[in-house]
Amino acid sequence: MPLENFAYSHTIGIASFLGRGFMNPVDMRLDSKGILFVLSRSNAANQDVRVSVQTLDSEYMYEFGRWGTDPGQTTQPTAIALDADDRVFVTDEFMHNVSIFDRDGKFIERWGEFGTGDGQFNRPSGIAFDSEGNVHIVDHLNARVQKLAPDGSFISSFGTFGTEAGQFNFPWGISVDAEDGIWIADWRNDRVQRFTPDGEFVSVLGSSGQNDGEFDRPSGVHVASDGAVFVVDWRNDRVQVFGQDGSHSETLVGDATLSKWSQEFLDVNPEQASWRDGAGLLEQEKLFWRPSAVETSEDGLVLIADSCRHRIQIYSRIPALASV
Repeated sequence: MPLENFAYSHTIGIASFLGRGFMNPVDMRLDSKGILFVLSRSNAANQDVRVSVQTLDSEYMYEFGRWGTDPGQTTQPTAIALDADDRVFVTDEFMHNVSIFDRDGKFIERWGEFGTGDGQFNRPSGIAFDSEGNVHIVDHLNARVQKLAPDGSFISSFGTFGTEAGQFNFPWGISVDAEDGIWIADWRNDRVQRFTPDGEFVSVLGSSGQNDGEFDRPSGVHVASDGAVFVVDWRNDRVQVFGQDGSHSETLVGDATLSKWSQEFLDVNPEQASWRDGAGLLEQEKLFWRPSAVETSEDGLVLIADSCRHRIQIYSRIPALASV
């Protein structure tokens, strides 16, 4: 089905154990200069976790936060966020903490430890900042969201385990909108919940299924500056777009072309290029395979972490979507 509100732009990525490329990218953010920070989760066997930094034109710059348990390393990273000073925050569900780096990848400090108390975590996942610089962290297996001050001190929390309004079952992604409203991808409940800045329940979006407005394990939610809501429908291999009132606008399923890095690789490996052409999977190759997160830019780009295809697919938005 032709896209109405989006136009496919280009793809960044190639499967890589280090350097340029990604290994199961699960989250990404743009900094204040429009530079792209991508978090590769990899897996326990490969240990290729890292934050890689590149331009939107696929110019690779540097990486940091590789596998390990020492300060400055990550083991099972889950999400990434940048504050107003472009400090990089990475949650780690194995070490139950948050590692903080400066924009150049220099380690600053860690917050958190395993537990159920204030400022403690049990497998933290999504992370986002509000307009006052406070950080909101999805405390995955504690079924809550914690709010910390810019210095890491505990402010408040909300949420309990369950299926009722305001409860969570394996919450994962988070977004804070322009009014500091909090949106949570409630993964195992197949829904997105919306809360006030103080954690009071407002509304729910979605239910289990495969139709428009239904989800199968949503992993991420992102609210753009104009209020458009992007929900990463992980096990349905798609991203659904809604107005802030919950009305469904469009569904993205993937339109990837070869990235610059992939094309360069095939140009110097003609045998592998012929294998790819002969496999007959070029149409399937375009599609998302377990997308995990969305990021948008002020100039209308939409970036989608296409995790199991080790790439970022990028679309541009048609301005009419803002009126939804």
